[in-house]
Amino acid sequence: MAHPNHLQDAHVLVFGGTSGIGYAIANMALYNGAHVTISGSNTSKLEASLVSLRSNYPSLSQTKLDGFACDLSDTPNLEANLREVFEKATQGGQRKVDHITITAGGAPSLVQLADVEIDHNIKPINMRLLSCILISKLLASNPGHYMPISSHSSFTLTSGSNTSKPRPGWSLEATWGAAMEGLTRGLAVDLKPIRVNCVSMYAVDTPLLQAVKEHGGEGVIRELVDQTLVGELARPESTAEAYGWCMRDRLEVVLGALMV
Repeated sequence: MAHPNHLQDAHVLVFGGTSGIGYAIANMALYNGAHVTISGSNTSKLEASLVSLRSNYPSLSQTKLDGFACDLSDTPNLEANLREVFEKATQGGQRKVDHITITAGGAPSLVQLADVEIDHNIKPINMRLLSCILISKLLASNPGHYMPISSHSSFTLTSGSNTSKPRPGWSLEATWGAAMEGLTRGLAVDLKPIRVNCVSMYAVDTPLLQAVKEHGGEGVIRELVDQTLVGELARPESTAEAYGWCMRDRLEVVLGALMV
């Protein structure tokens, strides 16, 4: 028997799918034959990403890829905005989502504690956390409507290695990472049998890494590279495979787990 491709014809919803790791996840899922829906806050960037993804697979059916804008930083309207994305992505529950990943979050909040500002530095933490909580609420309050209640379904969150070993000046980044990891364990219990996991990554060569470079200069990037065992930073397409494994695992080997 041929090795099964568990992503073939699955429906994957990627929040943060317009760039970096999220884009790589969408690309990986398309390669494996999935139906993919991406979401991002910037409409023009979203459209450009859809064009780019289609160019990677010229024979791709129009029904295999779509995208909808959603500003996760719009806290007062966040739940309504997320519901709208799910309604559109699933065509009112007729085309259910099998896998959800979220990598959205914006640039790191690299600031000294003495300079922390609620609006500028704390809101991004709330955005990441609230987005995951409200996505979970939509699944729990509409059981089986947007996502099948099955161990074949998955929701994969994102954290970072800075959570377990914080760098100087990275307290806020450690905060949201720890919150995501704790939330993952709780959601794995509350959303069962849907599988909830979290990918915790080191520095990945994405546009967001430029924010780190601007904050600390080339020396910070060199230091990050030197701390790896392979002497180079991870690529988005390699990191996407961790999310793919969380989606494909159907024997509950990975459940409420942290992928490092």
